[in-house]
Parts: sequence; C-alpha cells; structure tokens
Amino acid sequence: MGVIWVIVDHRHQKMHPVSIELIALAQQLAERQGHTVWAVIAGDGVDPIIDALQSYDISRIVALEDPRLQYLSAMPYLDAWQFLARSTESPVWVLYPHTYRYFDIGARLGVMFQTEPVSDVQGVVWADTTPIWVKPVFAGKFVARIRLQGTGPFVVGIQPGAISTDQVRTGGSPEVVRMHPEIRRAGQRRLIRSIAAERGRVDLANAPIIVAVGRGIGSKEKLAIVEELARELDAAIGASRPVVDAGWLPFEHQIGSSGQTVAPKLYIAIGISGAMQHVVGMKNAKVIVAINKDPEAPIFKIAHYGIVDDLFKVVPILTQKIREWKETGRL
Repeated sequence: MGVIWVIVDHRHQKMHPVSIELIALAQQLAERQGHTVWAVIAGDGVDPIIDALQSYDISRIVALEDPRLQYLSAMPYLDAWQFLARSTESPVWVLYPHTYRYFDIGARLGVMFQTEPVSDVQGVVWADTTPIWVKPVFAGKFVARIRLQGTGPFVVGIQPGAISTDQVRTGGSPEVVRMHPEIRRAGQRRLIRSIAAERGRVDLANAPIIVAVGRGIGSKEKLAIVEELARELDAAIGASRPVVDAGWLPFEHQIGSSGQTVAPKLYIAIGISGAMQHVVGMKNAKVIVAINKDPEAPIFKIAHYGIVDDLFKVVPILTQKIREWKETGRL
C-alpha cells in the first residue's frame, strides 16, 4: 500500500475543475492498487480550498502553507513538495494538472523524484490493475499508449477534460494536516501585481454543451448554420483540426490531440469524420450526437446517437425544433 498525491490546482481561493478529475482518477488507482489518496495544496490562505475538498472520499488533505506560496512559482512549490516527501513518505503516484500553469512544474517534479514524467495525458485504459496512459505524440499525428514499470514514484500530468468526474466518490471525512514547509528557493523575484487576461469567447473546458464542426461544412461562409444552432443551445463552438488549419475558425476552437480535451454533457459533431486525433479530445463527453452523410464515418462508432444525412438539411431542422421547444417551455 502506498500514497497517491493529487496536486490541487487553485487560484484566487478557487479550485480548478481539473482537480476533481485528478481525484476521480486517484480514487480509481487507489481502488485497483490498494493505495490511499492525499490531496496536496501548496499556497497561502487555502481554507476555502480545504473546505471544497472535505466532501470527497479521500484519506488526507495536506495544506503546505507559506506566504511565499501565494502565487504559483516552480522553485518555492518544489521546496514545499520536497519537504512533504521528506517529512512523511514518498508517494507511489503523483498526479498533476497538465495546464499552461504547470507545464514546467511537471518536468521539475520528474527531476525531483528522479523519474521520467508522462505529460499531456488525454485518457486512461486499464489492463487489470495497471493504468495505460494515452497521449498524443509527434504533434498529434499519433497516439501513444504508455505502461509504466517499476515501483515509482510515477509522475503523470492529466489534461483538463481527460477524466470523467461522473463516478467521483464523495461522502468522505479526510484528515486535514497543515504543514509549514521550509522554503529555500524563493528567489529574488517579487510579484508586483497580477492582471487577469481578458477572457475570449471560447471556454471549451467548462462548456456543458459543445457544437463541433468538421471539414464537412465545406467553407467558412457556411459556418452560419452551426453558429445559429450553438446560439439556440447556448453552446460553445468546437472544431476539428482541418477546420482550424483552413482558417475557418481560430485555434482556440480546436478539439483533439493537438487542441483541447473536453468532456461536456452534450457534444454534437457536425460533419466530423471521427479521426483518432479528434476522438481522443472528446470521447469522454456524456452524450455524443453525430451528424454525417457517410454511414461508415468512424465518429458513429463512439456516438450515442447518429444521424446519417446531409448536415445542411438536418442542422436547420434541428435548430428550428430547439427554438420551438424553448418557446413552448419544453426545453
């Protein structure tokens, strides 16, 4: 029996949703391999994060508290995690969020534990009790499946949207342990102020409904019917890589191995064939609806509902129906 660390991502006293995905994954690992789960928080003034975590079925919440940990910075955070590893026990698994804020930290965690980290994970399949990590390689042209051997520590970075939170277990009563780590490498940098970037129109990671479009739309000028459907559903618009490569939509809309990984409640794939590079980015959607005139399109293999017909006929009808249902209170 060993320990699984879940590195909790938080900002402005709010926990990032990917942390719940990591807890769900850690619970699966713990159940299959007999480990215990620790949620590890590094920061200052983290009581709201502790409160948010106390409802989950985990063994321990470890709060590493110091004013120098108020803002995410690689070296002070590594000092805090090293302090924890020295003070308690070295973990078997370290799960961290593969986000823009943690790109460099994941690699440094690998150095810290003298192991080779697996980053950019977009899914997991199980071989009995052993996880097989699924990630894109060669700029998303291929998908690798990685089995880690040995006794650990194993460091794994998980993309947001890669793990379903449907089965995350709640109802726990975790022990809360507060520690004041030795911070040796705070450095000479001093944060003067933090300015939030202006949010774009696209928030695919947190969108409950996504209407995604593929090359079957034919041209940029024909995107209007997809945009109208998205408006009626109050949905975000996603895209396959060919749509972005053609310049019909900007990169922030791209879903797949070289774009974003998403797990919405509803995913409507319009004119998307279903290449593996796209599927790995959306296969965890709760309900997948595919519209494609090719009955042999691979997208139908994972779709819960499929419509084999011309999208230019189906989408306007679907939009009109949704509009009618909203007007009559049925939606």
